[in-house]
Amino acid sequence: MRSARLGALLLVLAGCHRGAAGPAAPERPGSLADQTLPLLPSPHLRLVVEGHLNGRPVPVVLDVSRALSAVSEGCWDEKMPPPPIMGNARVPDVYAGPGGLRDWPLVRVPGLRVGSVPLGPRGMGLTGERTCSVTLGADVLSAYAFTVDPLRREVTFEKSRPRAEYLAQAAAPGADPAEEVYRLELTRDPVGDWPLIAARVTQEEAALTGPYVLSTREPFSRLAMGAAEAQGIQPLETAANLPPRAYVVDAVELSSDVGVKPLVMEAGVGWRNPTTLGRIGPDVWGHFRTTVDVQGDTLVLRRPRVQVVEDRQRCARSGAPNAEELREESCFGLHVRRGAEGRTAVTGAVFRDLPEGGRVHLEPLGEDGKPLPLDCKVGFSFAPTSRGATTQHLVPWPRLAQSMPECSEALKSVRGYTLALFEEGQLQECPNACIFVHQPSTGRTVCECQPTPLGDTMAVPRRSNTPKPPTQKEREQEPEDPH
Repeated sequence: MRSARLGALLLVLAGCHRGAAGPAAPERPGSLADQTLPLLPSPHLRLVVEGHLNGRPVPVVLDVSRALSAVSEGCWDEKMPPPPIMGNARVPDVYAGPGGLRDWPLVRVPGLRVGSVPLGPRGMGLTGERTCSVTLGADVLSAYAFTVDPLRREVTFEKSRPRAEYLAQAAAPGADPAEEVYRLELTRDPVGDWPLIAARVTQEEAALTGPYVLSTREPFSRLAMGAAEAQGIQPLETAANLPPRAYVVDAVELSSDVGVKPLVMEAGVGWRNPTTLGRIGPDVWGHFRTTVDVQGDTLVLRRPRVQVVEDRQRCARSGAPNAEELREESCFGLHVRRGAEGRTAVTGAVFRDLPEGGRVHLEPLGEDGKPLPLDCKVGFSFAPTSRGATTQHLVPWPRLAQSMPECSEALKSVRGYTLALFEEGQLQECPNACIFVHQPSTGRTVCECQPTPLGDTMAVPRRSNTPKPPTQKEREQEPEDPH
C-alpha cells in the first residue's frame, strides 16, 4: 500500500545520521498519548498547538488529511540554514491535480517538540512558506485518537482503538445521561487514504449527499462548485466576472439532525478531488466535543442533551448531582485562560439553538474573585445558528486598544469572568460570533468577530421568508377558478 511505502521511507530517513566527529546521544521520540494541549488562541476553532523546533517556539498544525508531515523553510535563516534535502517523496495530496499526488523535497528534522513531547529526528516535507510552521500529518496522527474540546479549546491524545471498541462502548452501561453521543463511521479515499465522512448539504429543495474530506486544518467547510451547481445549489452573487466566494446553505448534516443550520461554506471553484464533494471542517464538527480516530475509522460527536420545556430549550449539565435535571443556564458555557501581558483568552459557548441569534453578557472579576465595577460591559454576540456555537478571543484585543484605550486598559486588571445575562437577538454592530465591549457613558460598542468565508465584518445573509411565486409547472397543476 502507498501509506506503507511512505511509512517505510520515513523510517529510513529517521535512521539516517550525518557523519560526525563523535557519537551523539540519540533523540528518543516520545508519545503524545495521554497528553492534553491547549490550542493557540483563535476566534474560530483551529487545531494549532504550540511546539518548539530547536528551542524556537513554532505553531504546530494537526492535519489528518495530509499524508506527510511538513516543515516550512521559514523555520531557518542564514545563521541556521535548513537541513540538506535527502530525497523526494511522491505522496497523496487532497488538493493536488489529476492523480492526487504531489512531490515533496524531504529533510530530516531533529529537535522538534510538541508540547513537552520530543518527536525525534524524522523525515518531513519541506514547504516554501516564509513563516515558520510545522504540520503533523497522518504519518504521525494516525497512531492516535484525539479529542477536541471546543469550549476549553484543548486537544487530548490517546492511542487509536478499533471501531468495534467504540461500538461496544455505546452498548456498555455507565454512559453520561446528560450527553448525546454519535459514533459515525469514517471511510478512506481508495487512492489518497485521507478520511472521508458522509454528509448531506441542503439548500431549500436542493440537496447534495455523499463523501466529503474530513478536514482538521482549514477552519471552513468547502463545497465543490461543479457538484453543487449540478444539484441546483446556488452560490452567493458576486460582482460581474468574479468567481463565487461562498454558498449559504440551510443545513450540513452528518446524520439525521446532527450538524449545523445554517452555514456559509466556501465555494470550491475548481475542486480538484473528483471522488469527493468538498470538505467538512471545524465549523461543522466543532459544534460538538469531537473525537477523531482515523485509524479506528470513527468520528465521535458529543453534546449536552437538550429538551424543550414550555417552549424554552433547557440543557443537561454533565456531572450534576441529578443528571436528569435540565436548566436554561446550563445551555451556556464560559472558559477563561490567563495569558501573558495582561491578556486573557475568553471562550463562550451556547449549547441550545439560536434561531434569532443571542447575546451573552459577562461580569468581570477582580483578583479577589468579586465583581469589578467597570464602565466597560463585556459579552458575546452570536448570529442565528444551531446549538454548539463557540468563539474565543484575547481580551483586550488590538482594535479595542485603538478605539477604546480606556476600556482596553481597564480590562487588563480583570482576573476572570462569569456568566451574567442572556438576551435573544444578535447585536447589530457585531454580525457574526463576536466578543464586544460596550461603554454606556459614550454609547459606543467595539467588537472582534469570528471570520467566515465572507470575512469577519460581513453579516451572514439570511434567506427571505417571503413566499416565492409558483413556477410555471406548479401553475399548470393548480385547479381552475370555478368563477
